[in-house]
Amino acid sequence: MEKINRRSVLKATGAALAGVVAGTAAESQAAGRLRFPSLPFVKPAQPAQPAAAGLKFNNADFYDLDGSFNEDKAKDAIIALCRYFNYPVFPDLKERMWISDYGTGKFTELGLACIGIVNNDKDKKGQTFMMQDLYLLPGQMLPEHWHIKGEGQAVKNEGWFIRHGKSFIVGIGEDNLPPEIKIPECHMGGTVEVKHGQWANPGDYVQLAKVESKHWQMAGPEGCILTEVANLHTDSAVRHNDPAINDHFLGK
Repeated sequence: MEKINRRSVLKATGAALAGVVAGTAAESQAAGRLRFPSLPFVKPAQPAQPAAAGLKFNNADFYDLDGSFNEDKAKDAIIALCRYFNYPVFPDLKERMWISDYGTGKFTELGLACIGIVNNDKDKKGQTFMMQDLYLLPGQMLPEHWHIKGEGQAVKNEGWFIRHGKSFIVGIGEDNLPPEIKIPECHMGGTVEVKHGQWANPGDYVQLAKVESKHWQMAGPEGCILTEVANLHTDSAVRHNDPAINDHFLGK
């Protein structure tokens, strides 16, 4: 068998490829633009997805035998939500997280988790700002509330940027709640005051309709991760429409 000269083969292959490119370029230039030979389509790598089609949680799993809310287990559920959406689970995410069921005992129906990214109050001349990420489990409601002026600061004015999933964001305006939005019984017996909302999807930004107006939201079937931007936030200036939730949040 004749021995193959590797250098000669590579040289010949390179010359052939150059001829193809040159020929294609000449044809394309005649058409008024330069093009290159078509290459095989390579399907881009898909992000890792969980084995399950969606996330499902059992409310009882978040409560100890005495009925107390188990924050550690609830935070694990939020971590699962983050991994579902490929949201970065950085090392101290769990430690930085604030989480609550607002004293309802129904965390999967009503609750919130969030991390504060920045809450600047150093400049008392109105140049305050804050940003936080909010996490809602599938179908979970953030209770109806509003903000008042507090601690020498302007009333909170906020907006929400959806990153993953979707959320039905509700405020003042003409009633338009769709049939799939069901207010849980643990929120004022299944009632709310403001009922004008819209579905917000990844990339959407929704601004609070009016400062000091009531608002709430509910995550879609996959849950939701969103970023809230505002001027300074203070817990003491938050008021909830449900008296029991309000008392629990303010520590009364």
